[in-house]
Amino acid sequence: MPKVVEDEHVASLAEIEGKEALEASGVFGASWRIMLFRAVRDNDMNLVKKVCESHPAAIHEHFTTGMEEWQLSWDSLRWYEFSDATALYIASAYCSDAVVEWLLQNGVDPDAVCYSKQVALDVIGQCTFDREKSSRIDKLLKSPRTPPQAPIVPTLFAKIGYEDHLKTVYEEVVNPEDVDGPKMRKARRVTETVVRCKVSATYKSYWLPPKTNYELRLREIKGQEWKIERTQATHKIMTGLKPDTTYEVQVRAKNVAGWSEFSEVVYISTPVGKKKGGTEEEEEEEKGGASPKKDETPEEKEAREAADRKKRRKASIL
Repeated sequence: MPKVVEDEHVASLAEIEGKEALEASGVFGASWRIMLFRAVRDNDMNLVKKVCESHPAAIHEHFTTGMEEWQLSWDSLRWYEFSDATALYIASAYCSDAVVEWLLQNGVDPDAVCYSKQVALDVIGQCTFDREKSSRIDKLLKSPRTPPQAPIVPTLFAKIGYEDHLKTVYEEVVNPEDVDGPKMRKARRVTETVVRCKVSATYKSYWLPPKTNYELRLREIKGQEWKIERTQATHKIMTGLKPDTTYEVQVRAKNVAGWSEFSEVVYISTPVGKKKGGTEEEEEEEKGGASPKKDETPEEKEAREAADRKKRRKASIL
């Protein structure tokens, strides 16, 4: 009896290219959009969070616009409806209630317009229908907007620097031509070292969308007044601070529903800076270098002061 040989499946070019792309890229390569699409579709919260830790803005954006048609068609019969979609839109269509809840908790806009000018509320259960989950998603999407969760505790770094300021001082001296007459005013230039401190704060949050409004506040520990800075960046430098001082810092975020709670308080101490007290010679060194020597010529004095300034600039942290 002759042996029957089954027809061998010949993969199309699109299938071959797609398989090679998946094998070569992995979760965090070019195929992260595919992995996110599948995780949202399958209500797989662990994988959703894992992918979004590497691509945090993806939960707010129409991330499927970066996918090819063959990538979408592999995982959905209605792939064309997801060619311009957000994670929330996809989760609603597949009744992924856990993903919907997590996305809304992290500030995703439920009114983001996707395919054919539809929003997430318009497509609940369109691809996978579950009565109980559909009802829950409908309730979640219609709930009043809430402020975002408090940002993570900011990471702080204190810096100190020294600036040389030239100023003119006046002193009264005896007029050699009239020793009994009124004294003369003699001007001289002196260098004054000013201590400058600043605190650099980073408060990046994985889930808050780009251009979120942040409010950073800082004050001396147990102080009364807060120094307030507002920005849309996740990094801020606060200047004009005192040396050898402990500050407390907090940050909060804002969306259309209002401000979040402040993050936990974190403390930072600025460097000590220049010493205070000591001998007259040590104090003079802290102010600008070695004390002036008696009977030195103007050229020697100028050279000494220049060397002192160079030494301080070299030792400056900033």
